[in-house]
Amino acid sequence: MTVILRRFIFRFFLPLILGASIFAACSRSGETDSFCLLTARWNSASTQLANVLVNLESLPPGQIRETMSEVVASLIAINESAPREIKPDVELLLNTYGSLFDALQAIDWDGATSQKDAAVTSAGVRLASDEIQKSQTDFAKFVSENCSVEIENAVNQFPNEGTTLPDPVVKDDLSTEPPASFDNDETIPRAFGYVVVERFGVAITEEQADCVGTSLLAATASDASVVDLTYWQMLQTIFNSCRVQIDVAKALENE
Repeated sequence: MTVILRRFIFRFFLPLILGASIFAACSRSGETDSFCLLTARWNSASTQLANVLVNLESLPPGQIRETMSEVVASLIAINESAPREIKPDVELLLNTYGSLFDALQAIDWDGATSQKDAAVTSAGVRLASDEIQKSQTDFAKFVSENCSVEIENAVNQFPNEGTTLPDPVVKDDLSTEPPASFDNDETIPRAFGYVVVERFGVAITEEQADCVGTSLLAATASDASVVDLTYWQMLQTIFNSCRVQIDVAKALENE
């Protein structure tokens, strides 16, 4: 390369290259800044949501509606400015909480009947799935590292305690207690199985919990709208295949 050509490049092209780099950096910074401005709103919304999910059956419809509306509105706003590194997680959370919003709206925000509603239960199952838990954790981590904001309720889900029926099926003496937490990928299906069956007041073995949890996680990974419409039938099929002695229809009538 001749001296004249090198001078030409440095004189005319280098400023353009540097300018483009600076512009790109500024764009990324501006995108993150806009995103970070919304994290305080999400922090408040997720904290209110944690209270609603724990006390869903006893809260007035107006409070449930107001909280869920703010949760969805916050995620819609965040999704508009989310950096591409975290956008897939934000979109997944928006879809999941949107499904829960739709399910609760369909029952007129009546938390007292939520346990008997297939769509609400299905949305709760998806909210507790490993995929959603990871998205919530990754989202909170990104906010912490890039916005210097700690999300107080990084992971939200329905409480693990199930609803005991008035006349539970006799418990199996060989059953074991459910694990305390979702420790790893191997224990997640098992813990999931315990959580789902617990609401029917039935004790099950580890093998049964593995079977129920694995089957349910696989089933809920399909079209959410189909799952919502067929949840109780799907659950009965899973119980039958895993040899869990529960008549779902009869149990719901007795609640």
